[in-house]
Parts: sequence; structure tokens; C-alpha cells
Amino acid sequence: MSSLLSVKLVRDSRANWSRFLLMAIAIAASLTVCGAVLYAWSTVGREARAAYLGTEPASATLQFQDAVDTQSMQAIVAGARQRPGVLAATGRTQFDSQVEINGESRDVPVQVFAATPNDPLDVARFDIERGSWPPAPGDIFMSRDTLTLLNASVGDVVRLQRPGGEPMDLRIAGTVYDPSLAPSSQEQRGHAYLSTAALGVGTTQPLLDQLKVQFAAPGTQTPSSDRGEISADAVALSEWLTGSYRFQVREIQVPPPEAHPHQFQADVLLLSLLGGGAAALLLSTFLVANMLNTLFTQQIPQIGIMKAIGARSGRVARMYLIMTLVVALAATMVAIVPGIWGGRLLASQILSMLGIEPTSLAPDWWTYLIVIGVGLLLPLLMTLMPLLKASRITVRAAIDHHGGSAKPSAATSALGRLSRGGGVDRTVLLALRNMVRRPARFLLAVGLLAGAGIVFVTGISLGDGMAAVAEEQRDLRVWDVEVQLADPTAMSGVREALEALPHVTKVEGLRVANVGLTAAGQVPITRTYPDQGHGRVSITAVPTDSSMFTRPHLKAGRWLKEQEPGAIVLSQIARDDNIPATQVGDNVQLSIDGNATTWRVVGIVEDRSGGTYATAAGLAAALDRPEHVNLLRIATSSHDEGTRTSVAAEVDQVLTAAGIAVKSSTSVSRANTSSEGHMGPLVAILLAIAIAMGAVGGIGLASTMSANILDRTREFGVMHAIGAQPKAVRRVVVMEGVFIGVASCVVAVLPALGLTAVLGAGLGNLFMDAPLPYRISLPAVVIWLVLAVLGSALATNAAATRASRITVREALAYL
Repeated sequence: MSSLLSVKLVRDSRANWSRFLLMAIAIAASLTVCGAVLYAWSTVGREARAAYLGTEPASATLQFQDAVDTQSMQAIVAGARQRPGVLAATGRTQFDSQVEINGESRDVPVQVFAATPNDPLDVARFDIERGSWPPAPGDIFMSRDTLTLLNASVGDVVRLQRPGGEPMDLRIAGTVYDPSLAPSSQEQRGHAYLSTAALGVGTTQPLLDQLKVQFAAPGTQTPSSDRGEISADAVALSEWLTGSYRFQVREIQVPPPEAHPHQFQADVLLLSLLGGGAAALLLSTFLVANMLNTLFTQQIPQIGIMKAIGARSGRVARMYLIMTLVVALAATMVAIVPGIWGGRLLASQILSMLGIEPTSLAPDWWTYLIVIGVGLLLPLLMTLMPLLKASRITVRAAIDHHGGSAKPSAATSALGRLSRGGGVDRTVLLALRNMVRRPARFLLAVGLLAGAGIVFVTGISLGDGMAAVAEEQRDLRVWDVEVQLADPTAMSGVREALEALPHVTKVEGLRVANVGLTAAGQVPITRTYPDQGHGRVSITAVPTDSSMFTRPHLKAGRWLKEQEPGAIVLSQIARDDNIPATQVGDNVQLSIDGNATTWRVVGIVEDRSGGTYATAAGLAAALDRPEHVNLLRIATSSHDEGTRTSVAAEVDQVLTAAGIAVKSSTSVSRANTSSEGHMGPLVAILLAIAIAMGAVGGIGLASTMSANILDRTREFGVMHAIGAQPKAVRRVVVMEGVFIGVASCVVAVLPALGLTAVLGAGLGNLFMDAPLPYRISLPAVVIWLVLAVLGSALATNAAATRASRITVREALAYL
């Protein structure tokens, strides 16, 4: 009997090769997507961690209130290295500057990192790709992506502004690879490295204002990964510095340990795509289960014959189990190579987003085991129940099987009563009755198509929501040029100098300052990364008559009152990242320029920039200084990029000539580009999920509709025998497929709306502690509706044509 079953297995495979091919394609397509993401996840995690930790990042950075000279810093570093738990320490400084390349100005600022010539670079190190440390006093190094951003080359002369504002000309002598920083193209800011000797100051002049320290985990000689322990060690070191050297530490910066500035963004991207890949795989497995269930149902008469001549249920089950395993094995083998290729491509793109050059794009060995195991076991598990049910059917039940249900469903009975009433086309009624006469199969087919539609619409809608964030930020920037001043300045003098310029229509000034935010009475500990941007908390003094400032959405409490002193409004990001237990009415402490000030929280807003807000009078009173400004927003008569760039250059020249030091003067397009650089990869990933799910849904659409027709061959023969015309049979079958497609769209409406809201809130809160703007992509809805209806008609067309051509003799001989 085993040999006969083997013969039947081979013949069934030949007879149904197209169906098996479609099953293998469905599994292979989704397994390729899921495997590619898994491979990329393992590669990105390994390479990002190795590259970032390879820079020996500082566990904490202690910002001094006042800079110290090189000799004093050497003594501080030597003392810090002797402290318990300190693995390494070094003194550094950094500053931002506008830049000129070979005499031509660039509207991209550059962040300059300076270290002493004898710095061993054992903490916060960077790799010199071309050249050696220290560079000559007249030389500077830049990262390669900075050279691309500035359109510069090694050997060019770059003009920078010293921290005091004086210009200096340096030669670009080499390139640096620093994977601890976000790419320059995303931040729209260059990165440069030089020796303190290049700044033209002596060793006894104050210059260094950062102490970078690497703390060990308790009882080990490896860097600590516990932010709480690092913060406690940093506070103890700060107290020691104050007691031993009388140095005031104004802020302690402790970024998330062992994590790149964009690591969280990359993890969310990969988790989102992995979820989409897993959904695609589950969807395709449901598809295969449906197709195999149809095949088992179709072969019930044959199973009855096999049992009548002696076959046992176990052998029949093994035969169909082998059939399923062969399909799963073929699909898995097909998916391995394109999955690896896709994983390498995806990992390369995400590592590029992180600014990391991988040493290897090969995935970890365990990912292969997971992909092979899932590819083989998941289809078997999904088809196990229908397989066992079909193999255990009795000979009597197999002979009585006629492709329908002995007891009509409630929906079928209702449609039958409707047909007796007249007034409805009988073709439509027949199609509807055929569609619902097997509720389980109908629900599976509709659920399959609806699942694809839900993910398709949700994916593209989330992409629209992400795009809306960038668009929302662009809309809030109603100014054209943004100017950062080196020092706070009286607004009256600035306005007089700028309003006479052509194309300048309005000038507004604000005071913005970086702050340390803590509960009252505590040392300010921030999450600021070495770039002084990621994790930074700032306070904005809002002028009362501003037309270029839009109030954020209020979540709790109230907004600031005019000229209100001592009151502050927190963004939910600043609150959650630093003092999560704080509520409206609580007091908080802000460290501003080293001064500890106490404020009362009057409101909490939903603000994706993560800032805090006070009145101009309130900030001036807290600092005991005049209401000066250090940030200018300028509106121009024309909003094109050419006008913005020329006005930015003219403003820089006019203010400099007036004795006002300019830190940067740039077009607002730079900020827009930076936002798009952060959001763009996530939008692309979400669209990739939508496309993958749409493709699998299309395969499911075609296969499900075809499978629904195959096991009703005898029914079509009966229809022909009682006089039905071929075109009538064809119309009934096509209409049935269209109805299922439409039903799937109706079923998908509410889940798509809900899933978009849930995922939008989840992704938004993960990225910016605020839900994404709720968007439902109408083009996606229309596209899927058209695909579902037309796809149903097209997928059913071939089977309908075959059904319309079946003769009565062929139908009666069909098993």
C-alpha cells in the first residue's frame, strides 16, 4: 500500500503542480521579506554596537562652568583616573562655527571637536583615516560625509571662527571616521577635529571645559551599561572636583549607555519591518492552509476509495504531510538566497543612516536556523488540523461527500427565501449563495484578503502620518532665515541693522538656552550625547508679540501669562526623559549657564522638539539680565531658496560689521532637510511593508478564488445538465469572486482604522512621545478596493472559463 500511496503522491503533484507552485511562491515571497529583515536586524545590531563601542564612548561628560587651561586639565584628568571605578578620563572642548571653503562661504555650520596634542584618544576616540594625531597646528581633519556636505576636498583651506569669534584659516589635512555621531547629511552639520594647538592659545590660557569619563561596572574592568550607576558615579566625581579643585560642574551629561544617537530609530525601523514581514509570512501560511484544505476536501472521495481498499488514516496523513513538507522545503530553499541579498541591502542602508561602515554584512548563524525552522514548521502546523480531519474521514462520509454542506447555513437559507420573493437577479442570488454556503471557507477567504488590505492601507497611512510630521514642522517654520548669535544681544540694535536690508520684511528675536532639567534641589543630569544635540533640553523665552511662534498643543495645565515670572511650560518629551513624575504645579530646577534656578510648572505641551518655554521677562528675571535675544527669525519677501541664501549671507555680513558675533546664519530649508532626513527612512520602510503585504495579498487573492472553484466541478456539470448557458456559469463564478473581494474590503474598514491609530500612537510615542498625526490614505483605500475587485474578477476568470467549458460527462467522472 505504501508504494501505491507514493505513486498517488507523485501523480497528485503532477496534476496540481500549478497550485503547488503558487503555494511555494506565496511562502517564499513572505519568507524572503521576513528573513531579510531578520538578517538585517542581526547585522545592524552587531555592527552598530561594535562600531559605537569601538570609539570607547565616555560614560559621562562633566561640563565645567568655566574653562580651564591645559595644565590644570592634565592635573584634573590624572586625579580622576585615580578615582575608584574610573577606567579612563580626558579633557576636551568643542564649539560650532560658520565655515568658508577656499574663500567661499557655506551655509552649513560645522561642529569642531578639539583635544590636546598629547591626548591618548582612549576615551571618545575617533579613527584618523588619512593622517595621524596630532595634526599640525595649521591643519584640521574632517569626516568624509562632512566633505561631501560642504563640497570640499582634502587640501582645501577652511576658515572657521574661534570660540572667541576671531577667524582662523586651516588646511584640511585628512579624514576622520567617527561612528559615535549621526551622519552630517541628516543633521545638516559638519564635523571637524583639531588639536588645541591650532587655536593659537598657550597652555596657560583657559580653553578646556569638558571632562569625559568612562566608568567601570562594579567589580569589573569593563565599561558600565547601567545609566543609574553611571549617574551616581558622575555625581560623586563632580562633588570631588568641587571639593578638591573648586571647579563648578554646571551639567552632567549621561547619554543612554552603549547606544548610538540613532540606534533607537534604527531599532524601531527594523522592528516595524520585522512585524510586517511576520504578518506577511502568517498571511501566506494561512493562504497555503486554505489551498491545502481545498485540495484535501477535493480529494475526499479519493481518500474514501483508498480507505476502502485498506489504507489507514496514519498512512494517508503521512502522504499529505509529505506533500506539505515538500512545498514548504522548496519555498524555504528558494527564499534563502534572495533573503540574504535583501538583508544585506537593508542592513547597508540602515548602517548608512547611522553613519557606520560595516566590517561584514554577513548575518549571524542563528538567523539561518530561525528562517529554515519557521519556513518548514509553520506551514505544517497551519495545515495539521485540516490534514488530520481529511485523513480521518470514514468511507461512508467520503462517499456521501458532494462538495457542500448537508445543512444549509443561516445566510444560505435567508438568500433562498429572498430568491422566492423575486425582484432580484437570480445570477446575483446564486453567486451570493455559493459565496456563503460554506461559512468557514468564506470567512477564511475574506479574512485572508481583508488582512492584506488592512496592512496595505495601514502601512501607507502610517507613511502619510510620518510625512505629516515633517510637513507639520515645515508649516510651523513661517520664517525664511534663522540666525544664531554668539552672545545675547539687545533686539533694538539688531532690528535697526537688518530691517533696512532688501528682501527682509520682518525680524523677530527669541532667547534660547540649553538647560539642565531636574527636580528641585538635584544635580542636573541630562541625556545629551557628545554632539550636544541629541538628548539636549533647551528653554525658549517666548516674546509676547511674536507672529513667528506657534503655541504647541496643550496637554495639561495652561499656557504662560504675559510677562509671567517663575512659570515654565514643559514639553512631554523633556518631562518624560528627565523628570517623568513631575505634574502641573510642581517645582523644577533649571541649570542655565551654570545658574540653578527654580520654576513652577504651569503646563505640559505636546511638542516634538522636546523644549521648555518661559516668558522673556521670566527668563530675564531668573538670570538677572536684560531681555536680550540670541536667535533671530527673519521673513523675506520671496520664499525661494535663492532669496533665503542671499539674505542669510547679507545678515551675517551686516551683523558682523555692526560688531555682533554670528554663530550661524542659514536658510530654514536646512532645518526642513534635517527633519526629512530623520523621517525619510521610516517612511520608506513603512511603504516597503505595504508593498510586501500587497504582493502577498495579491497572490492570496488569485489562489483563494481559484481554489474556491475547483472543488465544485460536479456542481457545474449539474448546472450544464439542466440547461445553464456557459456565459451564465461564467458570470456566476466571476460575480462570486467579486462579492468576496468587496466583502473583504468592507471587513477591513474598521480594523484598518483601528490599527492605523494604534500603530500611529505606538510609533509616535516611541520616537517623540506624541502620537503620529492620524491619517488614512484615501489613495491607498481606492487602490486596494480596485485591486480587490479587479483582482477577484481576474483571479476567478480562468477558473470561471474552465467551469463554463466542463461537459456533463467530465463533471460526473470527476473525483
